[in-house]
Amino acid sequence: MKKDQEQEMQNENEEKYQKTLKRIKIATLLIIGLVGLALSVNIGVSATSTSSFCSSCHMMTPQALTWEASSHSGIECKDCHIPPGFENTINAKIDGLKELYYTVTNTYGDPIRMYGPIPDEACLKCHNMNNRDVTASGDIIIDHGIHREEAVLCVTCHDGVAHGKVSERDITYKTDYSRWDEAVASRVMADTAYTVPQMDTCMDCHELRRAPLTCETCHETGMFPESHEDELFADKLHGSLALEDYSSCSSCHSYMSKTSVEQIKPFGYYQQFLNIEKSQVGKTVQKYAKADTTCVDCHSERPDTHIERNYAVSHGDWARDNKDGCLTCHDNKATQGSDPVNPVTCSSCHPSGHKSNWQRGHNPRITEDTKINQTCFDCHVETTCSSCHTSANREDF
Repeated sequence: MKKDQEQEMQNENEEKYQKTLKRIKIATLLIIGLVGLALSVNIGVSATSTSSFCSSCHMMTPQALTWEASSHSGIECKDCHIPPGFENTINAKIDGLKELYYTVTNTYGDPIRMYGPIPDEACLKCHNMNNRDVTASGDIIIDHGIHREEAVLCVTCHDGVAHGKVSERDITYKTDYSRWDEAVASRVMADTAYTVPQMDTCMDCHELRRAPLTCETCHETGMFPESHEDELFADKLHGSLALEDYSSCSSCHSYMSKTSVEQIKPFGYYQQFLNIEKSQVGKTVQKYAKADTTCVDCHSERPDTHIERNYAVSHGDWARDNKDGCLTCHDNKATQGSDPVNPVTCSSCHPSGHKSNWQRGHNPRITEDTKINQTCFDCHVETTCSSCHTSANREDF
Protein backbone atom coordinates (compact mmCIF):
# COMPACT_ATOMS: atom_id res chain seq x y z
CA MET A 1 0.00 0.00 0.00
CA LYS A 2 2.72 2.38 0.94
CA LYS A 3 4.64 1.51 -2.20
CA ASP A 4 1.61 2.25 -4.34
CA GLN A 5 1.24 5.71 -2.80
CA GLU A 6 4.89 6.46 -3.35
CA GLN A 7 4.63 5.37 -6.98
CA GLU A 8 1.55 7.53 -7.49
CA MET A 9 3.31 10.58 -6.03
CA GLN A 10 6.30 9.86 -8.22
CA ASN A 11 4.09 9.78 -11.30
CA GLU A 12 2.41 13.01 -10.35
CA ASN A 13 5.76 14.74 -9.86
CA GLU A 14 6.97 13.42 -13.21
CA GLU A 15 3.83 14.70 -14.89
CA LYS A 16 4.24 18.12 -13.31
CA TYR A 17 7.87 18.16 -14.35
CA GLN A 18 7.02 17.29 -17.94
CA LYS A 19 4.31 19.99 -18.05
CA THR A 20 6.73 22.56 -16.61
CA LEU A 21 9.40 21.49 -19.07
CA LYS A 22 6.91 21.79 -21.93
CA ARG A 23 5.91 25.29 -20.82
CA ILE A 24 9.57 26.27 -20.63
CA LYS A 25 10.17 24.95 -24.14
CA ILE A 26 7.12 26.78 -25.49
CA ALA A 27 8.13 30.00 -23.73
CA THR A 28 11.68 29.63 -25.02
CA LEU A 29 10.47 29.05 -28.57
CA LEU A 30 8.06 31.97 -28.27
CA ILE A 31 10.82 34.25 -27.01
CA ILE A 32 13.15 33.07 -29.76
CA GLY A 33 10.37 33.63 -32.30
CA LEU A 34 9.63 37.12 -31.02
CA VAL A 35 13.31 38.00 -30.96
CA GLY A 36 13.70 36.60 -34.47
CA LEU A 37 10.65 38.49 -35.66
CA ALA A 38 11.92 41.69 -34.08
CA LEU A 39 15.32 41.17 -35.66
CA SER A 40 13.72 40.38 -39.02
CA VAL A 41 11.52 43.46 -38.84
CA ASN A 42 14.45 45.60 -37.78
CA ILE A 43 16.65 44.19 -40.54
CA GLY A 44 13.80 44.52 -43.04
CA VAL A 45 13.03 48.10 -42.02
CA SER A 46 16.70 49.00 -42.14
CA ALA A 47 17.24 47.31 -45.49
CA THR A 48 14.17 48.88 -47.08
CA SER A 49 15.10 52.30 -45.72
CA THR A 50 18.32 52.60 -47.67
CA SER A 51 18.63 54.65 -50.81
CA SER A 52 20.12 51.67 -52.64
CA PHE A 53 16.89 49.73 -51.98
CA CYS A 54 14.79 52.63 -53.32
CA SER A 55 17.02 52.75 -56.40
CA SER A 56 16.65 49.02 -57.08
CA CYS A 57 13.23 49.43 -58.74
CA HIS A 58 13.55 50.31 -62.44
CA MET A 59 10.60 52.69 -62.18
CA MET A 60 12.62 54.83 -59.77
CA THR A 61 15.60 55.13 -62.14
CA PRO A 62 14.98 58.82 -63.05
CA GLN A 63 14.50 59.81 -59.40
CA ALA A 64 17.52 57.81 -58.27
CA LEU A 65 19.89 59.16 -60.91
CA THR A 66 18.80 62.79 -60.50
CA TRP A 67 19.22 62.43 -56.73
CA GLU A 68 22.77 61.15 -57.27
CA ALA A 69 23.47 64.20 -59.47
CA SER A 70 21.98 66.64 -56.95
CA SER A 71 23.41 68.52 -53.99
CA HIS A 72 21.45 66.15 -51.72
CA SER A 73 23.14 62.94 -52.94
CA GLY A 74 24.63 62.41 -49.48
CA ILE A 75 21.19 62.38 -47.84
CA GLU A 76 19.24 59.11 -47.59
CA CYS A 77 15.84 59.02 -49.31
CA LYS A 78 14.05 58.26 -46.03
CA ASP A 79 15.49 61.36 -44.37
CA CYS A 80 13.41 63.55 -46.68
CA HIS A 81 10.51 61.32 -47.70
CA ILE A 82 9.61 59.83 -44.29
CA PRO A 83 8.69 62.36 -41.56
CA PRO A 84 10.40 61.87 -38.18
CA GLY A 85 8.80 59.41 -35.74
CA PHE A 86 8.29 55.64 -35.37
CA GLU A 87 4.63 55.81 -36.39
CA ASN A 88 5.49 57.59 -39.63
CA THR A 89 8.11 54.92 -40.37
CA ILE A 90 5.56 52.12 -39.88
CA ASN A 91 3.01 53.92 -42.06
CA ALA A 92 5.65 54.34 -44.75
CA LYS A 93 6.41 50.60 -44.68
CA ILE A 94 2.71 49.77 -44.99
CA ASP A 95 2.49 52.08 -47.98
CA GLY A 96 5.57 50.35 -49.31
CA LEU A 97 3.72 47.01 -49.33
CA LYS A 98 1.02 48.64 -51.46
CA GLU A 99 3.65 49.94 -53.85
CA LEU A 100 5.15 46.44 -54.05
CA TYR A 101 1.76 45.10 -55.12
CA TYR A 102 1.41 47.82 -57.78
CA THR A 103 4.91 47.03 -59.03
CA VAL A 104 4.32 43.28 -59.29
CA THR A 105 0.97 43.78 -61.04
CA ASN A 106 2.37 46.62 -63.20
CA THR A 107 -0.51 48.89 -62.20
CA TYR A 108 1.44 51.76 -60.67
CA GLY A 109 0.78 55.34 -61.74
CA ASP A 110 3.09 56.89 -64.28
CA PRO A 111 4.88 59.25 -63.98
CA ILE A 112 5.77 58.55 -60.34
CA ARG A 113 4.51 61.33 -58.07
CA MET A 114 4.59 62.00 -54.34
CA TYR A 115 1.43 61.85 -52.24
CA GLY A 116 2.12 65.30 -50.81
CA PRO A 117 4.86 67.90 -50.26
CA ILE A 118 7.89 67.13 -48.09
CA PRO A 119 7.23 68.65 -44.64
CA ASP A 120 9.50 71.31 -43.21
CA GLU A 121 10.45 68.95 -40.36
CA ALA A 122 12.44 66.86 -42.82
CA CYS A 123 14.42 69.89 -43.98
CA LEU A 124 14.94 71.25 -40.48
CA LYS A 125 16.68 68.03 -39.40
CA CYS A 126 19.70 69.33 -41.32
CA HIS A 127 19.02 73.02 -41.93
CA ASN A 128 18.88 75.27 -38.88
CA MET A 129 16.91 78.37 -39.84
CA ASN A 130 17.96 80.16 -36.64
CA ASN A 131 21.53 80.54 -37.85
CA ARG A 132 21.12 79.85 -41.55
CA ASP A 133 23.82 81.55 -43.63
CA VAL A 134 22.41 81.87 -47.14
CA THR A 135 24.77 81.96 -50.10
CA ALA A 136 22.39 83.11 -52.81
CA SER A 137 23.89 84.25 -56.10
CA GLY A 138 24.15 87.91 -57.06
CA ASP A 139 22.59 90.52 -54.82
CA ILE A 140 19.48 88.55 -53.86
CA ILE A 141 18.15 89.04 -50.33
CA ILE A 142 16.62 85.94 -48.72
CA ASP A 143 15.15 86.24 -45.24
CA HIS A 144 14.23 82.69 -44.25
CA GLY A 145 12.96 83.90 -40.88
CA ILE A 146 10.15 85.94 -42.45
CA HIS A 147 9.19 83.07 -44.71
CA ARG A 148 9.03 80.74 -41.70
CA GLU A 149 6.83 83.21 -39.81
CA GLU A 150 4.47 83.40 -42.79
CA ALA A 151 4.26 79.57 -42.95
CA VAL A 152 5.85 79.34 -46.39
CA LEU A 153 6.88 75.72 -46.89
CA CYS A 154 10.52 75.03 -47.78
CA VAL A 155 9.43 73.13 -50.90
CA THR A 156 7.50 76.15 -52.14
CA CYS A 157 10.85 77.51 -53.30
CA HIS A 158 13.12 74.45 -53.20
CA ASP A 159 10.91 71.71 -54.68
CA GLY A 160 13.38 70.82 -57.43
CA VAL A 161 16.57 70.66 -55.41
CA ALA A 162 16.84 66.84 -55.33
CA HIS A 163 15.15 65.64 -58.52
CA GLY A 164 14.82 68.63 -60.84
CA LYS A 165 11.02 68.23 -61.01
CA VAL A 166 11.35 65.26 -63.36
CA SER A 167 7.74 64.17 -62.80
CA GLU A 168 6.32 67.63 -63.45
CA ARG A 169 8.40 67.82 -66.63
CA ASP A 170 6.80 64.59 -67.91
CA ILE A 171 10.10 62.87 -68.66
CA THR A 172 9.72 59.79 -66.46
CA TYR A 173 7.32 57.56 -68.41
CA LYS A 174 7.77 53.79 -68.60
CA THR A 175 9.06 53.90 -72.15
CA ASP A 176 11.86 56.23 -71.08
CA TYR A 177 13.35 54.31 -68.13
CA SER A 178 15.87 52.41 -70.27
CA ARG A 179 17.20 55.66 -71.71
CA TRP A 180 18.24 57.08 -68.38
CA ASP A 181 21.89 57.11 -67.31
CA GLU A 182 24.18 59.41 -65.33
CA ALA A 183 24.76 61.68 -68.32
CA VAL A 184 21.04 62.22 -68.87
CA ALA A 185 20.49 62.89 -65.17
CA SER A 186 23.35 65.41 -65.11
CA ARG A 187 21.84 67.31 -68.06
CA VAL A 188 18.43 67.31 -66.38
CA MET A 189 19.84 68.67 -63.13
CA ALA A 190 21.96 71.27 -64.94
CA ASP A 191 18.83 73.19 -65.96
CA THR A 192 18.57 75.67 -63.09
CA ALA A 193 15.04 76.63 -64.14
CA TYR A 194 13.94 73.45 -62.34
CA THR A 195 16.48 73.15 -59.53
CA VAL A 196 16.75 76.62 -57.96
CA PRO A 197 14.05 79.12 -56.86
CA GLN A 198 12.62 81.14 -59.74
CA MET A 199 11.58 84.77 -59.77
CA ASP A 200 8.14 83.84 -61.12
CA THR A 201 7.52 81.77 -57.99
CA CYS A 202 8.56 84.66 -55.75
CA MET A 203 6.42 87.21 -57.58
CA ASP A 204 3.34 84.97 -57.74
CA CYS A 205 3.57 84.22 -54.03
CA HIS A 206 4.18 87.85 -53.07
CA GLU A 207 1.25 88.99 -55.18
CA LEU A 208 -1.05 86.34 -53.68
CA ARG A 209 -0.01 87.18 -50.12
CA ARG A 210 0.09 90.93 -50.84
CA ALA A 211 3.77 91.09 -49.95
CA PRO A 212 6.00 93.87 -51.38
CA LEU A 213 6.75 93.60 -55.10
CA THR A 214 9.43 96.28 -55.42
CA CYS A 215 12.90 95.37 -56.68
CA GLU A 216 14.46 96.51 -53.38
CA THR A 217 12.47 93.84 -51.51
CA CYS A 218 14.65 91.06 -52.89
CA HIS A 219 17.64 92.84 -54.45
CA GLU A 220 20.26 94.92 -52.65
CA THR A 221 21.18 97.04 -55.68
CA GLY A 222 17.69 97.55 -57.08
CA MET A 223 18.87 95.72 -60.24
CA PHE A 224 19.24 98.95 -62.26
CA PRO A 225 21.05 97.94 -65.49
CA GLU A 226 24.14 99.86 -66.62
CA SER A 227 22.58 100.47 -70.03
CA HIS A 228 19.82 102.51 -68.38
CA GLU A 229 22.39 104.95 -66.96
CA ASP A 230 23.33 106.25 -70.42
CA GLU A 231 21.93 109.77 -70.88
CA LEU A 232 20.67 108.79 -74.34
CA PHE A 233 18.97 105.63 -73.14
CA ALA A 234 15.44 107.04 -72.78
CA ASP A 235 15.35 109.06 -76.00
CA LYS A 236 17.61 107.15 -78.38
CA LEU A 237 18.81 103.75 -77.20
CA HIS A 238 16.10 101.75 -75.46
CA GLY A 239 14.11 101.05 -78.62
CA SER A 240 17.02 99.47 -80.49
CA LEU A 241 18.06 97.53 -77.36
CA ALA A 242 14.53 96.17 -77.03
CA LEU A 243 14.66 94.93 -80.62
CA GLU A 244 17.87 93.07 -79.85
CA ASP A 245 16.66 91.40 -76.64
CA TYR A 246 13.14 92.35 -75.62
CA SER A 247 12.87 89.27 -73.39
CA SER A 248 15.43 90.92 -71.11
CA CYS A 249 13.21 93.99 -70.87
CA SER A 250 10.20 91.80 -70.14
CA SER A 251 12.00 89.95 -67.34
CA CYS A 252 11.77 93.08 -65.17
CA HIS A 253 9.20 95.40 -66.72
CA SER A 254 6.45 92.80 -66.94
CA TYR A 255 6.42 92.72 -63.13
CA MET A 256 6.49 96.53 -62.91
CA SER A 257 3.46 96.91 -65.18
CA LYS A 258 0.17 97.91 -63.56
CA THR A 259 -1.64 95.42 -65.78
CA SER A 260 -0.78 91.82 -66.53
CA VAL A 261 1.75 91.32 -69.32
CA GLU A 262 2.41 87.97 -70.91
CA GLN A 263 6.05 86.93 -70.64
CA ILE A 264 7.84 86.96 -74.00
CA LYS A 265 10.33 84.30 -75.00
CA PRO A 266 13.55 85.51 -76.65
CA PHE A 267 13.74 85.44 -80.42
CA GLY A 268 14.92 82.05 -81.57
CA TYR A 269 13.34 80.21 -78.62
CA TYR A 270 10.64 78.70 -80.81
CA GLN A 271 12.76 78.46 -83.96
CA GLN A 272 13.16 74.72 -83.42
CA PHE A 273 9.39 74.31 -83.59
CA LEU A 274 8.07 77.08 -85.85
CA ASN A 275 9.29 79.00 -88.85
CA ILE A 276 9.35 82.50 -87.35
CA GLU A 277 10.58 85.33 -89.53
CA LYS A 278 13.00 87.83 -88.06
CA SER A 279 10.74 90.65 -89.30
CA GLN A 280 8.13 89.63 -86.72
CA VAL A 281 10.40 90.63 -83.83
CA GLY A 282 9.73 94.35 -84.25
CA LYS A 283 6.00 93.80 -84.41
CA THR A 284 6.12 91.75 -81.19
CA VAL A 285 8.06 94.49 -79.40
CA GLN A 286 5.44 97.04 -80.47
CA LYS A 287 2.65 94.87 -79.09
CA TYR A 288 4.56 94.43 -75.84
CA ALA A 289 5.08 98.20 -75.54
CA LYS A 290 1.33 98.72 -75.85
CA ALA A 291 0.58 96.18 -73.11
CA ASP A 292 3.17 97.13 -70.47
CA THR A 293 2.08 100.27 -68.59
CA THR A 294 5.75 101.14 -67.97
CA CYS A 295 6.05 101.72 -71.72
CA VAL A 296 2.59 103.20 -72.09
CA ASP A 297 3.13 105.85 -69.41
CA CYS A 298 6.01 107.32 -71.43
CA HIS A 299 4.83 106.67 -74.96
CA SER A 300 1.44 108.24 -74.26
CA GLU A 301 3.17 111.61 -73.84
CA ARG A 302 3.25 113.64 -77.04
CA PRO A 303 6.83 113.71 -78.45
CA ASP A 304 8.58 117.05 -79.04
CA THR A 305 8.55 116.44 -82.80
CA HIS A 306 4.75 116.42 -82.79
CA ILE A 307 4.63 119.92 -81.32
CA GLU A 308 6.51 121.54 -84.18
CA ARG A 309 4.42 124.06 -86.10
CA ASN A 310 4.54 122.31 -89.49
CA TYR A 311 4.46 118.76 -88.18
CA ALA A 312 0.96 118.03 -89.52
CA VAL A 313 2.20 118.89 -93.02
CA SER A 314 5.70 117.35 -92.78
CA HIS A 315 4.98 114.19 -90.79
CA GLY A 316 4.40 112.14 -93.95
CA ASP A 317 8.01 112.43 -95.08
CA TRP A 318 9.23 111.72 -91.54
CA ALA A 319 6.93 108.69 -91.23
CA ARG A 320 8.15 107.18 -94.50
CA ASP A 321 11.69 107.10 -93.07
CA ASN A 322 10.61 105.92 -89.61
CA LYS A 323 7.52 103.73 -89.98
CA ASP A 324 8.42 101.44 -87.10
CA GLY A 325 8.80 104.42 -84.81
CA CYS A 326 5.32 105.66 -85.65
CA LEU A 327 3.75 102.25 -85.21
CA THR A 328 5.16 101.94 -81.70
CA CYS A 329 2.42 104.31 -80.53
CA HIS A 330 0.05 104.59 -83.46
CA ASP A 331 -1.66 101.93 -85.50
CA ASN A 332 -2.23 101.71 -89.22
CA LYS A 333 -5.44 99.76 -89.09
CA ALA A 334 -8.42 100.96 -91.08
CA THR A 335 -10.61 101.08 -87.98
CA GLN A 336 -10.21 104.40 -86.20
CA GLY A 337 -9.66 104.27 -82.45
CA SER A 338 -8.83 100.53 -82.23
CA ASP A 339 -5.34 101.09 -80.82
CA PRO A 340 -5.16 100.42 -77.04
CA VAL A 341 -2.62 103.20 -76.41
CA ASN A 342 -3.26 105.99 -78.90
CA PRO A 343 -6.66 106.30 -80.63
CA VAL A 344 -5.14 108.43 -83.40
CA THR A 345 -4.42 106.21 -86.38
CA CYS A 346 -3.52 106.91 -89.99
CA SER A 347 -7.17 106.45 -90.94
CA SER A 348 -8.16 109.19 -88.50
CA CYS A 349 -7.04 111.73 -91.09
CA HIS A 350 -6.48 109.53 -94.14
CA PRO A 351 -9.65 107.50 -94.74
CA SER A 352 -9.22 104.33 -96.72
CA GLY A 353 -9.31 104.83 -100.46
CA HIS A 354 -11.50 101.76 -100.82
CA LYS A 355 -15.26 102.11 -101.01
CA SER A 356 -17.50 100.21 -98.65
CA ASN A 357 -17.84 96.53 -99.59
CA TRP A 358 -15.31 97.04 -102.37
CA GLN A 359 -14.47 93.33 -102.38
CA ARG A 360 -17.86 92.50 -103.92
CA GLY A 361 -17.12 94.52 -107.02
CA HIS A 362 -13.56 93.41 -107.37
CA ASN A 363 -12.71 91.55 -110.55
CA PRO A 364 -11.69 88.84 -110.10
CA ARG A 365 -14.02 88.21 -107.16
CA ILE A 366 -12.33 88.03 -103.74
CA THR A 367 -13.58 87.32 -100.23
CA GLU A 368 -13.83 89.96 -97.50
CA ASP A 369 -11.02 88.37 -95.50
CA THR A 370 -8.54 88.46 -98.39
CA LYS A 371 -5.26 90.04 -97.35
CA ILE A 372 -2.88 92.04 -99.49
CA ASN A 373 -0.23 89.90 -101.16
CA GLN A 374 2.16 89.91 -104.08
CA THR A 375 -0.63 88.98 -106.52
CA CYS A 376 -2.26 92.38 -105.90
CA PHE A 377 0.76 94.11 -107.44
CA ASP A 378 0.18 92.39 -110.78
CA CYS A 379 -2.40 95.12 -111.38
CA HIS A 380 -1.94 97.69 -108.61
CA VAL A 381 1.05 99.95 -108.01
CA GLU A 382 2.91 98.60 -105.00
CA THR A 383 4.17 101.96 -103.73
CA THR A 384 0.62 103.31 -103.68
CA CYS A 385 -0.70 100.34 -101.71
CA SER A 386 2.26 100.19 -99.35
CA SER A 387 1.71 103.77 -98.22
CA CYS A 388 -1.03 102.30 -96.02
CA HIS A 389 -0.44 98.54 -96.16
CA THR A 390 2.97 98.41 -94.48
CA SER A 391 4.86 95.17 -93.96
CA ALA A 392 4.17 95.46 -90.26
CA ASN A 393 0.39 95.32 -90.61
CA ARG A 394 -0.48 93.65 -93.91
CA GLU A 395 -2.04 90.71 -92.12
CA ASP A 396 -4.66 93.06 -90.64
CA PHE A 397 -6.16 93.83 -94.05
